[in-house]
Amino acid sequence: MSALELAFGHSSGTKDCYLYLKGHFERLPSLAEKLAGGYVHVSKRHGHAAANRWLARNTRELIDPASVYRRFPAIAKDLERGFNGLVKRAPTTIEGLQQGCRWLASVEKDLVLHGLNVTHDDEAVINHADAQATAIERERSKLIGGIAEHNRRLRLGLLPPPLNLKTPKARTLSGQAREVALQIADSRNPLSPPLGVIPLMAVFNWHRAPVMSLSVVNEMALVKARHRARLHGINPPSLKLKSAVQLAKLTDPIWWRRQLRRLGGRRLEQVQREAHRVHKRAGIYCSNVTLDRRRAQKNRNRALLEALEAINQEGQVYTLAELAELGLSNPDHRRAELMLRISDTEAESRRMGHVGMFYTITAPSRFHPVISENSVSNPKYDGSTPREAQAHLQQVWARARAALARENLGIYGIRVVEPHHDGTPHWHLLLWMKPEHTKRVNEILRSHAEADTPEELFDRRGNKTTARFKVEKIDYKRGTAAGYVAKYISKNINGEQFVRDGVQNDDKDRYGHELTSVAPRIESWAAVWGIRQFQFVGLPSVTVWREVRRLNEKHIDELESWEQATRPDKRIASRLEQIRKAANAGQWDQFLRLMGGPNLPRKQRPVKPWTMPRVDLERAEFSHATGEVREGIEAKGRHGESKLGTFGIVVSDGRGNEHEYLTRFYRWQVRGKSQRHQGVSGGGEAASPWTRVTNCTQGPDIQPREPSPDEKKAQRERLEEWKRSEIYRAEAEDAYREAQEAREAARKLFAPSNPTQQEEYFPPELC
Repeated sequence: MSALELAFGHSSGTKDCYLYLKGHFERLPSLAEKLAGGYVHVSKRHGHAAANRWLARNTRELIDPASVYRRFPAIAKDLERGFNGLVKRAPTTIEGLQQGCRWLASVEKDLVLHGLNVTHDDEAVINHADAQATAIERERSKLIGGIAEHNRRLRLGLLPPPLNLKTPKARTLSGQAREVALQIADSRNPLSPPLGVIPLMAVFNWHRAPVMSLSVVNEMALVKARHRARLHGINPPSLKLKSAVQLAKLTDPIWWRRQLRRLGGRRLEQVQREAHRVHKRAGIYCSNVTLDRRRAQKNRNRALLEALEAINQEGQVYTLAELAELGLSNPDHRRAELMLRISDTEAESRRMGHVGMFYTITAPSRFHPVISENSVSNPKYDGSTPREAQAHLQQVWARARAALARENLGIYGIRVVEPHHDGTPHWHLLLWMKPEHTKRVNEILRSHAEADTPEELFDRRGNKTTARFKVEKIDYKRGTAAGYVAKYISKNINGEQFVRDGVQNDDKDRYGHELTSVAPRIESWAAVWGIRQFQFVGLPSVTVWREVRRLNEKHIDELESWEQATRPDKRIASRLEQIRKAANAGQWDQFLRLMGGPNLPRKQRPVKPWTMPRVDLERAEFSHATGEVREGIEAKGRHGESKLGTFGIVVSDGRGNEHEYLTRFYRWQVRGKSQRHQGVSGGGEAASPWTRVTNCTQGPDIQPREPSPDEKKAQRERLEEWKRSEIYRAEAEDAYREAQEAREAARKLFAPSNPTQQEEYFPPELC
């Protein structure tokens, strides 16, 4: 028996009642069975008239869930599961249906960005971004095309003021004229009399209208473009930027593509969290959808890096993928640098007699969508995103640091941000301080961490818990301070290179998952929400450390030539030499000591980065496309903004004397691999002085040590044993699949039009 027949059997039985029930059930076909059950229940207890009123009152705001599932097929099962969960948790079925439909309506609103369905593939995002940038450019072109017509009407006296012209409030005549001009520019200026019987000249009070120009058109186009960005939920460019830079960003498809990807990914992940698909019994740390999207993004990036190459003035050519592996894009290098800085900071703190403290700060319950013990939905959850939880923790930390600064309590160390199983961030702080400051620092941090909703900190027996704030003193008898955070750092990067001897389950997280399997999920979580995972506090700038390490033994001749040409003070040269030796030897503790120790303001550090605007000596002075005359040699970015670049370091002798040292000895030009095959010269001086890659070659600081014959033999035996394992076979299959996807993406990006050339670049056996 259908839902309509079941409900009609308990109604008045008239034709009107049949049509009435049919209209409701046809509008909500997927809910018809549950609504029919409620209708029958009310009809039995209160009569069919009350049942009709019940049906009309409670179905007014309902929507058909199946229509939402069909619109988002990629996550239809997750939405259905989330909807059913809301229905089950409600006191009554009809209340659950209402809550579920309200949630689905909000999901539909969040997942559609002004016509773009964020669950579609990346090709849809690219097309939508191109369409938005083209639409803004088309609107601007229309305004530009109307400049001549506007000025012609102005000269002939045919341009009337707006009908709702407001009285100017400025005191000066020029100010009043400016206000009237802005009103006219913003209005439609209709050229029609209100009544056909009244002469046109008797109606209008004529005022001076502004002369239309390209700058006025750009301002009008910018207002429309910013409005278009807000319709998509995108924050427009900052008003602090020049209008030309803002308009250039808003007419750039790449800018739109980047914003749509970021916003769409975050909204999709938040819907997954609300659908109860992010927790330790489902997709831990992040949803499977976000993990797949991040993997696809990395494949696209890998294809692009493999398809581009960089050449310097010495004719050295590398692909961007090779250069990325030399820098901190390599997770092994990133982890090694972090652990070096932590362990050497600990060594310096112990030399100074400071103590280490390990803190854990957690967000209040309203930021957690599920309860940790049983992974059921948290009734206190208010829909906050991980970015909002991170902002709350940052505010707590800012207030605590301000209180510490007022009492002159110095702390230094590292902050690690990692997610709970439900994607909500929490902080781990490894801080060092003077022993006499420990008690007061603990009190300040605890008071600020527990200030929000303190009633949650007590269990049913009235005992205070450590759910919000936990502190532990570093016991060097049990291990070093670096050992306390080594697992967190490894888990947040790649999960490799970490197993402590004698510690059970040290290769797994607190939920029993292997670190190598959860590390990609944590990395995807941090990428989609834009959360900085590691940050040092009270220590010297790592930029200075990296720039000084560029002055290795390979470039000692360039350093000597620079000093002979610039003639620095002896005290400055001596100080730099000490810092340079410590940095190139990998001695962060010595570097920290030479840089003035912890908690010294960066302005007082002896070495600072040397930054200045970049220059472009080959930029054309006149643009034939726009007729723009360009003055100066300052390099401009993609959108016309000024570009600041790091060229080296500035060394001070502590007496007010400073001297600049150049550390960037290579200038790179990025090109596609196809340009090399088409006969583009690869030698000589490069045109572009800067790229966003690591501008270095392999030096002594990153050259591997040559192993002995016994070590080589042992390495070969371990390699063969590893190749025979099932894990190696699985990883090899994954690597082969990713390589195939990367080649296919590179083929689409940079495949030449000539089929013979295509066979040369992508041989069939490689494709």
